[in-house]
Amino acid sequence: MDRTNANDFRANLKEWLEAARTEPIKITRKSGESFILINADVFEKMQVELTSLSGVAKGLTDVIQGRTRSATPDSIKTAIKKAKDMALNKRSKKVVGHR
Repeated sequence: MDRTNANDFRANLKEWLEAARTEPIKITRKSGESFILINADVFEKMQVELTSLSGVAKGLTDVIQGRTRSATPDSIKTAIKKAKDMALNKRSKKVVGHR
């Protein structure tokens, strides 16, 4: 990860934006507060992965704590339908809100 301070970032914005296409840039203020500049596509992929991992963690927690039951053909069909509906609902919202 490349690093810069806020003054250099402002002075060389175009160059830092180009650099952020390939790797995150850490920008630090005099106060010590830091920010990360990252390519939007990379950020969106990270968000999807984080959501997926959160679901996996929740599922594992349910298994560890015994909050499970045996699957039946009907429960599997219901789960698949619910997952499809959720995926299609998210996709349609994204398309509507996309400019």
